[in-house]
Amino acid sequence: MRKVVFALLLFVLPVSGAFAAPANGWPTLKSQLDRMEAPAGSALEKLIKQNQDFGLLQPEEAYDKIPVPLWLRVHWRKSHPEMVYSPADPSGGYPHVLKEIAEWMEHHPDLRPGRREADVLEGQEKTTGGTNVRISGAQTSPRSESDIRVNYWNTQQIIGGSNNIGGSGQQAMFYSSNGGSTWGQTTLPLQSGDAFHSDPTVDWTSDGTAWSSTIGINSSATSLRMQAYKSTNGGQTWTWDATFSGSQTQADKQMMWVDHSATSAFKDYIYVCWHNGNPQYVNRRTGPAGSWGSPIQISGAETTGTAIGCDVKTNSFGDAFVFWPATGNRRILMSKSTNGGSTWSAGSIIATAFDSYDIGVPSFNGRRILIYVTGGAYRTATKNMVYAAWTDLTGATGCTSATNEPGSNTASTCKTRIWVARSTNGGTSWSAPVMINNQASLNDQFNPWLVVDETNGQLAVIYYDTVADAGRKKTHVYYQASFDDGATWSSPFQVTSAQTDETIAGADSGNQYGDYNSLSGYAGTFFPSWTDRRNAAREEIWTAAVQESGTPCTPPAAPTGLTATPSGSTTVNLSWSAVAGATEYRIYRSATSGGALTQVGTSTSTSFSNTGLTCNTPYFYVVRAFAGCESANSLQASATTGTCIGTCTPGTVLYSKNFDADTGLAGWTTGTFLSGGSAVDWRGAQVCTARSGTKIFRFGNTTCTGDYGSGRFAYAQPNGATGIAVPAGSSATTLTFWHRRQFESGFDGGTLTVSVNGTNYFYVPASAITGTTYNGTISNSCPPTGAAGAAVFTGSSTSFTQTTVNLDAACNAATGGTGGCAGQSVRIGFTAITDCSVIQDGWFIDDVTVTACTP
Repeated sequence: MRKVVFALLLFVLPVSGAFAAPANGWPTLKSQLDRMEAPAGSALEKLIKQNQDFGLLQPEEAYDKIPVPLWLRVHWRKSHPEMVYSPADPSGGYPHVLKEIAEWMEHHPDLRPGRREADVLEGQEKTTGGTNVRISGAQTSPRSESDIRVNYWNTQQIIGGSNNIGGSGQQAMFYSSNGGSTWGQTTLPLQSGDAFHSDPTVDWTSDGTAWSSTIGINSSATSLRMQAYKSTNGGQTWTWDATFSGSQTQADKQMMWVDHSATSAFKDYIYVCWHNGNPQYVNRRTGPAGSWGSPIQISGAETTGTAIGCDVKTNSFGDAFVFWPATGNRRILMSKSTNGGSTWSAGSIIATAFDSYDIGVPSFNGRRILIYVTGGAYRTATKNMVYAAWTDLTGATGCTSATNEPGSNTASTCKTRIWVARSTNGGTSWSAPVMINNQASLNDQFNPWLVVDETNGQLAVIYYDTVADAGRKKTHVYYQASFDDGATWSSPFQVTSAQTDETIAGADSGNQYGDYNSLSGYAGTFFPSWTDRRNAAREEIWTAAVQESGTPCTPPAAPTGLTATPSGSTTVNLSWSAVAGATEYRIYRSATSGGALTQVGTSTSTSFSNTGLTCNTPYFYVVRAFAGCESANSLQASATTGTCIGTCTPGTVLYSKNFDADTGLAGWTTGTFLSGGSAVDWRGAQVCTARSGTKIFRFGNTTCTGDYGSGRFAYAQPNGATGIAVPAGSSATTLTFWHRRQFESGFDGGTLTVSVNGTNYFYVPASAITGTTYNGTISNSCPPTGAAGAAVFTGSSTSFTQTTVNLDAACNAATGGTGGCAGQSVRIGFTAITDCSVIQDGWFIDDVTVTACTP
């Protein structure tokens, strides 16, 4: 049978906040304030009082099922007079995310961003055993609505994300570097103007960059923008990439996908679909080194009401597909691009649903099931398959329209099921949709997600189902697969090891399960993610590894007896005990104990020699047995390679500062590259939030939140005017430092310069930088003389991230030579550039170290 292969324990706490229409007529002001729990004198109380003009609404809005407070609808209508309410559109034309806005306001009545949660490094939280893993970690506020994606080019890497409305509001991010055995947690930084995030999506490009999109929402709830972020260190830290929705301010309910296929002409293109107002839009980034285009509207007259609840997928030929439902005419629709998203076909009809927009069922009657379309595509020389799946009523007698919804009635004979339609000709025509698991019992299925295993075309779907609860309130997550292009489906497999009930006291009634779950799969291993509040705990995000290989796969036992023995200065020999049934063994290595693992080889015997290593360096190993699927890790073994002979001693520290014992400029020299310019904003050591200890080195004002000045092109140089001496014969000269920043994006920023004579300084090229790299250039609008076009660290990054610089490459760029920095006194200029207008908090630098391999 199928196996789910690991887990973490979940503890969470409840939050209140359902938003339903009043029973009779317009509500009283007191009832609205009470429902929102608005503190007296708060910004939220003031906002509610300012938006009692119910004459701006339609009379029927006093009784509809849209779970958005009426005062918030008034506020939205004032901000967006272009919005047209239609009683034929069950969404009312309101963005679905207004529900999240109401919940955020309830938990942040000052209408200000919350305090960011502390990062949890991977492996800091223990896995307690079992089959389900809580990837969101121990939290004090609910998580709901999630996305997950395996890195197709390195399946040991997985990222996920979820809403974090009741917490800081910043999108919660999860990452694993060892196939999901351990997880870390962080959050996305807020882009300027945003107060919180909603609707997470994630994916990977082939260069190892992780990507995420989210809705950036301002504190006054008048602007919804689509924001893209990226991570170059496996999801540990994130930087803002772009606002890819352009000037739109009603952007809602997006989904992201990367073209993963090596055979596609558009490999690594990043696609995102969403709706702005009523129409469906799509945009694409032309790979990690490319750029975003402009939003393209792809829905037209075929779509009435609102095009809300989309998905986007690609196949191995580079064809791209966007799927969406229409709330007005109940259609399930699709548009296709064959030229990398430059143009798209007119929307075509996949099917017509029975219900529209959302459905109330006993287990999910507060937030209600969103009719979300999830799609997939698979193409070979002989196949051209496209798939769509969604939740709908059964269509049986008494269950054919919104008037038949079960709502809170557990005895209703009307039920919801997961429907799938397929096309065998690339989306030109579609089969009649079918229910893939139509049980006879009174139960409901909802929140499906579908994925195609791109290695073999296998289909997999997950969804919630109340079938195991006679009371129709508690859910499990179930998994079904198809190995014949969607013609037939396997029996449901229960993924969850405990039920969730979102109807009892203490549940997060504003969000409940959220609008969608996620599923990612590659080469027979699938990772779903879902919202889970088992044992009446807080809502959290969980996963489990479901393994297939045409038929279910049982992993072999983990290898035992692993030993690691150094052999000379560049080799470590490994050996372990045989595992019954194993066809091969896979060897993984880390640079630190318990750290991120990289596969370094395979063996069909019980030994392996890891060659080409660095002398005098520790290495850490685990081995996994393989028999159709992988075992768990062996116990770790480590070895340190032999002493370097006739070379150099790596990692010799030439300079190091953490600033905690320093005052003033800490022995640094400041200067300016601008005639008549000022270096006053280089304040030196300050007591501000630091990466380690209590102090940082600061470009900004005299307080931690004070702004820098305009028109600066100034540097601060470690170790004074003489710089840092690098001994002759040295190699591998390296600068590392940690930093956070708040600059006007694209106009101000920090960069690095280098000089070997103290007179002529050169920009450190991006090619010499790893970790957190330059993420923009200085605009030519009004920069200091000579600064336009300089590559910089720009925008906002509220978390400390590490940058590593190959100083030998920088010295070679400065001198035109090939000898690196050896025998030179290197002057490193941490350089800040600011233009003529907007000012921000600046640059916070910590833990600066220069090392080299010295004779």
